[in-house]
Amino acid sequence: MLMDGEKIFKTSIPKLDDYLDGGLRESSMTLLWSFPGIDNSPFAYQAMVEQLENGGRCVYVNQSKMSNAVLNEIEHYGWDIKPYLDNESLVFLDAYSGLINIESREAFSVKNPRNPDEITKELNRILDLDDGRDTMVVYDSISTLIDHCGDDAVYKMQEWKDILKKNKAFGVFLFTEWPYDDKILEELRNVSDAVIELRAIEEKVILREFFVVSKVGWNGKIKKGATAPFKITVPGGVMIYIPKILVTGPFNAGKSSVIHSLSDTAVSVERVGTTVALDHGHVDYEGFSVDLFGTPGQERFDPILEMLGGEALGVIAVVDSTNPDSFPRVREMLTKTKSAGLPCIIAANKNDLPGALSVEEIRDGLGLGIPIPVLPVTSVDISKVEKDKPANLKKKELYALLDALFSKIV
Repeated sequence: MLMDGEKIFKTSIPKLDDYLDGGLRESSMTLLWSFPGIDNSPFAYQAMVEQLENGGRCVYVNQSKMSNAVLNEIEHYGWDIKPYLDNESLVFLDAYSGLINIESREAFSVKNPRNPDEITKELNRILDLDDGRDTMVVYDSISTLIDHCGDDAVYKMQEWKDILKKNKAFGVFLFTEWPYDDKILEELRNVSDAVIELRAIEEKVILREFFVVSKVGWNGKIKKGATAPFKITVPGGVMIYIPKILVTGPFNAGKSSVIHSLSDTAVSVERVGTTVALDHGHVDYEGFSVDLFGTPGQERFDPILEMLGGEALGVIAVVDSTNPDSFPRVREMLTKTKSAGLPCIIAANKNDLPGALSVEEIRDGLGLGIPIPVLPVTSVDISKVEKDKPANLKKKELYALLDALFSKIV
């Protein structure tokens, strides 16, 4: 629940803001809790860039790497950070140089980073330099803090949290779960207002990464299924990753048109002028990164449908709005691909042709028995549609399909 006057700061990461009930909160401490092998820094970078682009200020406490290394990583993801350094919207509190016994070049630094009291004092001093802007604090490695300052250093985080509250700032703290004592892990959870866990799941030889929002202290509840797969793209940063959307439907319904219109890199395997298996494309849209896989429509290729449907997270079923006789085939294909229980959207293609059924007539004609959205899809220019070639479909309508499907998947 949002309190009167409480500020919300977005991370610009799709679904994460939704799971956080709108975004990060003023006077809060959020822990990016990753498991070994998963990089949590892009999440912090993306939230930080969002803060800076919206006129805020960021204090970056670097204890695991040099400031230049942090800047290079941020620029590697495609964000131009230099203007914010020039106008001092972004400042570093260097708690790393002292660990390797070199002189810091930053305006703010800690001579002995192995003493958490010095870090506390310097952080307090920086935040006291209030210039009226909302301030975000990023601490790049609580793990490094523990390793160099001892287990008791985590109890200093309560002091840092009090400093954030006093200055109406908010913090994002990075932590990697190495084999620490359970008491340390419990304290980290207790002191944090929100916890975002970055995990991995191995499926045969496929390693997928996902985040889980396991604590949201400012509204007292966690949304059901507050988890989403992600990948880090260069450039781009953190994107919700949907590794497989199945695009299925009868012969000549327009599956290839959907995939080729959405993806600039789509490829097809064809034989005698028709796709046999498979169409494949990729689309980056609204912070989502999605792979599309098409299926052949003819019944003689049915033995491979089950294989193509494996590991799909959602389905776009393409129907020919002018051919109701093909509707039973749609139901059959959803069954044979074992995708009937997955999040599904019906793309009512050719909805601009004479004799096309309405959305309501298509829904009734399919008779799927469950409420599946049916959305019209039309060509950009009917006069340019060529026989046996993918048609150029309207992006706005295709994006409406993706919006509806993504809302069901994550």
